[in-house]
Amino acid sequence: MAARSKAPGRLKHSEATVAEAQTDTHNPAAQQPRAVATPAPGGSRGGKRSDPAYSPTTFFVRKETKKKAARILLDDAHAGKDLSDLVEELLSEWVSKQANV
Repeated sequence: MAARSKAPGRLKHSEATVAEAQTDTHNPAAQQPRAVATPAPGGSRGGKRSDPAYSPTTFFVRKETKKKAARILLDDAHAGKDLSDLVEELLSEWVSKQANV
């Protein structure tokens, strides 16, 4: 079976969009540099997603367990934790216990 080739001079949609935006003189975005988002002074420190000490992780938890845990965390306004914080705390405790065994 022969592989399909791109028609000569034809760009993928994403390539075409970028190329058009860069050459379109009627497009204000092509004429002005994009603004870079910077945190406001005294604003948010950033989140776990931007913290290199954290790594996104996927794991399986029963739906009912997750729902109950989320409800408890939401009801406890003083805790200031989310599910990610809870999992981090529990895993850290478990790792510490395993190191002492």
